[in-house]
Amino acid sequence: MKTVVPFGSGARVVVFITSPGGAEARIMGNIASALRASNINHEVRYLNRNRGFHVEHLTLILRSDVILLHSPLFMSLHYAIWARLLGKRVVSIVWDSYPVTLGGVRFDRRLRRRLFDWMENAVLWCSNRILVPSVDFLRHPILNRARAVKLWYAIRALSDQPRPASSDAPLAILFAGQINRTRGLCGAVEQLDRVTQGRFHLLIASGDPLPTELRGHANVRHLGKLDRQGLREVAASCDCGLVSLAHDFDGPGLPSKTFEYLEAGIPCVYHGKRLEHYLAVLEDSGAGIEIASCPSLTRADILAKKQGIAEAAARFSDAFALDPESFIASVASVEG
Repeated sequence: MKTVVPFGSGARVVVFITSPGGAEARIMGNIASALRASNINHEVRYLNRNRGFHVEHLTLILRSDVILLHSPLFMSLHYAIWARLLGKRVVSIVWDSYPVTLGGVRFDRRLRRRLFDWMENAVLWCSNRILVPSVDFLRHPILNRARAVKLWYAIRALSDQPRPASSDAPLAILFAGQINRTRGLCGAVEQLDRVTQGRFHLLIASGDPLPTELRGHANVRHLGKLDRQGLREVAASCDCGLVSLAHDFDGPGLPSKTFEYLEAGIPCVYHGKRLEHYLAVLEDSGAGIEIASCPSLTRADILAKKQGIAEAAARFSDAFALDPESFIASVASVEG
């Protein structure tokens, strides 16, 4: 017989957070704050990735009704298994999917990665409910039983003024993050070259080496890995941020770099796989432009968006930011 978790009668929720920082910790910390503000009985545990399972956590699961887990899920497989064996409900919050494939071919073929991917999907199988941040995720076969809810952290852009240089100057663009085949960075640079007629400078902040095709490129400068403050300083000197995904990337996504660029006060240019929901919000909010469908792109176009970036960032954020009422309803109604 199926039962529904009765939050009103004192059900207990435990939130396991496996990431010490970054977007993951902000998302889950924000969710924990919403539970607290709604007077829901809950406990939060920040997990040490290197120390494995804790007996204390098993006791905590035993005393709880619902456990909340989040991407990457493979680090929480033992908690999901114990929770289900003890008759508890498992709610998994997902913003990545595995295995990562490009055109149906596995990106990382190492045995270790295959094991992690199996563990990731085992947690999905154990989950009573899967929550995702965008309807784009629902199109992925692994996530077809998920529910899309607003669960991201809210952002507000830094107040910003256009740079004093002429709007006829080359477009200054920041790319931050990992560089690998899933990013499709070479294709993005080719498209930027076309739509700007070569009038752009791309600053790449990444600890990864540049693809061979971009080494020595006159319009590309590799800054190496920057800390958060260094990234903010570079962003302040740029006109916009580049979000790029390979066209043959098979997974869903809600690019977290979008939120970071907007928070730094710069709009986004996007190139790559069509993420319909994400792109509709990006363009309708005024927070960015998809350059694949752009006949031309000038610095004046971007500066016009930059002048209204605070309002645009708020509109973009509001489309994905945590709605405590609907989120809690999605967790409270989970059946076992």
